[in-house]
Amino acid sequence: MLLSTDIAKYKQAFANLHTDKSPVRWTEQTKHRAPHKPLLLLSIIDLFAQGFITTNLIELSLELGELFSLYWAKVMPPGRDGNIALPFYYLKSDKFWHLQAKPGNENLLNTQIRSVIQLRDTVYGAKLDNELYVLLQSEQIRNELSVLLIEIYFSELLQNVILKQSVINLEAYYYSQKLLMQARQHEIIAPSDTIEQPVRDQGFRRAVVSAYDHRCAFCGVRMLTPKNHTAVDAAHIIPWSETYNDDPRNGLALCKLCHWTFDEGLIGVSNQYKILVSPQLSANSNISGHLGTLSQRDLILPNEQAFYPELTNLEWHRREKFYSH
Repeated sequence: MLLSTDIAKYKQAFANLHTDKSPVRWTEQTKHRAPHKPLLLLSIIDLFAQGFITTNLIELSLELGELFSLYWAKVMPPGRDGNIALPFYYLKSDKFWHLQAKPGNENLLNTQIRSVIQLRDTVYGAKLDNELYVLLQSEQIRNELSVLLIEIYFSELLQNVILKQSVINLEAYYYSQKLLMQARQHEIIAPSDTIEQPVRDQGFRRAVVSAYDHRCAFCGVRMLTPKNHTAVDAAHIIPWSETYNDDPRNGLALCKLCHWTFDEGLIGVSNQYKILVSPQLSANSNISGHLGTLSQRDLILPNEQAFYPELTNLEWHRREKFYSH
């Protein structure tokens, strides 16, 4: 049962987050306050809306990190990176957020933790007050808290931008789930040219990268930066501009170098899911490094066979893009 006293309590807590205040470090766009905590809370609210959080333990997941990064990019200028470890750790000062230390690490919660690596080594995640966890099951309360965060911590110029990103995040999630469901059911996925590009791009990325567990299908890299950014992209096998096809079976999770190399036709994939390396990779004094060692390696495939790359798509890439000699 939702109590009005509980709702009022957490609205007050969200409206009075302990944040760094400085007209030197922070612009009028964020009302001269650090935006980390409100953006983290908005990201968590999004995950509740998506049904991603099903127990009262908020983990430092890749999904949470990507949502935080999307909001950060809307709020802060290019070149100023956001570090999700900071609000995840320092939100403990707001009393409704309780870090869950791994055994033997309890004393480390009193030290300064400033990187995702440190945080992952120290905690399992964080629990919310039980009352707040229950409140966040309600769509109405989530919407009220989101609007409160946006209005209090961001300028009028940014408020609509952030609200729109929140809508995109939810629509992209639903789009990603639709793509994965249709692939599981072996359905033909209709062209996606009527879907708003930010929703389409984010949804396709989420579907493909999650299918490959954030691991590059070619070189196998699964790496996070100290700020919880993932190394892989979602690459279309046949470019979207050719077919408007966001089918996960027309996608590969690739690190940025492998993505570029694949798009340039210097790497292909056989019908046996073997990696093919073009002779052009080492031509003209090129130094291919580890890319040259990928030849005839097995493609790293998704755990679910339903998401394996469609052979006709790989054939198109070999015919239209791959330099076989």
